[in-house]
Amino acid sequence: MADCVVDTNVALKWVLHEPDSAAAGRVTSDVATAGGVLFFLDLALVEAVNVIWLQFHRRLCTEARARTSLADLHLLPVKIIDVRPHLDDAFDLALRFDIAVYDACFVAAVTRLGCPGVTADVPLVRKVSSTIPSIKLLKNW
Repeated sequence: MADCVVDTNVALKWVLHEPDSAAAGRVTSDVATAGGVLFFLDLALVEAVNVIWLQFHRRLCTEARARTSLADLHLLPVKIIDVRPHLDDAFDLALRFDIAVYDACFVAAVTRLGCPGVTADVPLVRKVSSTIPSIKLLKNW
């Protein structure tokens, strides 16, 4: 596998230093070693920044740490892709699998780009894996 679509929850592990951040780092190195591209939806940027803000809002980090995480987010080695071409497919997938539209946008990008996707979202993988096995859990990367 060369290219890979990265879900927001995986990209956040690169900037928030969570327990499975090392596994997220392996995604980056594996894709780079294979000469591939990490794709990230523009919508996911808003999701990621909101999570960083929530960390601060819930007093789980300082403002300085939140701003550092935001700066790190801008430095991620990802190709940002426009969500708009995926919206109709995402809506259909949301209806079909009973998943949130923003999760379905990730699934739609994986299917449309024809490359694997990686997520830490266990319930999402449970719902779609029998039909879309190219979406892998980070812990199984």
